[in-house]
Amino acid sequence: MTNQTSLTQDASALDQQFRMTHTFHLSLGASQPAAGELESTLKSSNARVDKWLILRRGGFYEHSITVGGIGEASARALRKALASLNSEIKVHVEHMLHFDSAAAKA
Repeated sequence: MTNQTSLTQDASALDQQFRMTHTFHLSLGASQPAAGELESTLKSSNARVDKWLILRRGGFYEHSITVGGIGEASARALRKALASLNSEIKVHVEHMLHFDSAAAKA
């Protein structure tokens, strides 16, 4: 029983030292959903947008959207929701774990 308690405390300490973000990479044609539709989908997922970069390449727009405040399962659900806006949208998501040095010192 002590080992289980110890493992739970260790996992809790690790959770406090790391934070997870997710970067969604979307490729959209000029006639596909606008940033407003993407933003609406992000808001409904309760994701916090940390960074949003839009590049135009020819007739396509590439969005790179980094969000925080959601877990892996929510990120996968959000990827499906973004892809469902239009069957031609290509969505790739990166799950990233960041070390929070300030939390580690506390």
